Amino acid sequence: MGLSRHGVFKSRRVLLHDYTPSRLPHRERELKELKSYFDPVLGEDVNVKVHVHGSIGTGKTVLCRRLGSYLEVEAAKKRKKLKYVHVNLAYTPKPYHVMTKLLDQVSFVESSRSGLSPEEMLAIVARNLSQLDFKLVLTLDEVDTYISERRDPSILYMLPRVHELYPDAACRISIIYVSRSLDWMRKLDNATLDTLGRVSAVHLSEYGLAEVRDIVGYRAAEAFQHGAVSEDVTDFIARTSVDYGGVRYALELLLEAGGQAELAHATVVKAEHVRRAHALIPKGVNGAYYPGELSLHKQLLLRGIINALQARTEPYLSLDDTFSAYQIACEEYEREAEDKQSIQTHLEDLKIHGYVLLVKGDDGILVGMEFPLERLAKALKESLKQALHPS
Repeated sequence: MGLSRHGVFKSRRVLLHDYTPSRLPHRERELKELKSYFDPVLGEDVNVKVHVHGSIGTGKTVLCRRLGSYLEVEAAKKRKKLKYVHVNLAYTPKPYHVMTKLLDQVSFVESSRSGLSPEEMLAIVARNLSQLDFKLVLTLDEVDTYISERRDPSILYMLPRVHELYPDAACRISIIYVSRSLDWMRKLDNATLDTLGRVSAVHLSEYGLAEVRDIVGYRAAEAFQHGAVSEDVTDFIARTSVDYGGVRYALELLLEAGGQAELAHATVVKAEHVRRAHALIPKGVNGAYYPGELSLHKQLLLRGIINALQARTEPYLSLDDTFSAYQIACEEYEREAEDKQSIQTHLEDLKIHGYVLLVKGDDGILVGMEFPLERLAKALKESLKQALHPS
């Protein structure tokens, strides 16, 4: 009776991409390894730099956030002050934006950023940390995306050398660099490489079927009412998801299947709900679409393309119309538009990943999409909200 009254869900939040679970099945070893690197930060006058790398859907972000929670709790137990901050560089086109986010997070002392350079904002952060005796563990996520899109790499030089801006802050900032591989380091100059140092690295391998099944079962137990998702259904979801992004797709599929069950006023999630959900989720050449994995301006470009295509009956946009639609999206989200050359490069990347079609027309290249726009529009709205106003 209670199950039908309350629906199948206990907490949808558990299945969202930014949720940090209390336990990380099949990442216990990597978490233990990271803890061993950072435990000295809690009790000694040292800082640490570590690389965490692995392909999409291997749990890099959730692993780092789990470490951050652990470090903050352990520091409090020792009566120490430690702050964990997570910055996604895919959403921060310039060092100024990185430092703005950092200053927002490390706001122990009221500070104005009006007219300040990134170096001046970093000096304020360093001063705040020093005066209030805080340590900072900073994760720079998707650093490879930032570098591959030819963003200003000076932020990678500034942060490890903060003591030169504010000597009292020496050993107060530790850094985790998160990427899909370590290839991005080859694009840095020697000075920046020397500043990064040849630091320790934790590699996250891809999950296999058994691991995906375990993780889906664990999250399902947290997210759904008791008995609403059977082992057979979690197995079906895991097997379906292996070729579409693994755990990440599995959790999206589980969330959508639960939604399908509630639409049908069902008391349990059935295989048919999973099939319907699977059919509704757009897929690209590399599996399911995850606009949150794209840089901010690629998301804005997609937003503009979708808005323009929804407003007309023709299946394609010209490059000029595409650029105009992108500029409108930038205005909507109060962001400075990039130049046409950058946007053309972004279009090629979006084509490679299956988000857009690029076809030859009589007057040049045309831009279109091959799947229903509503689903991606909804996902983009959420990912842009997260990019511009992270929790």
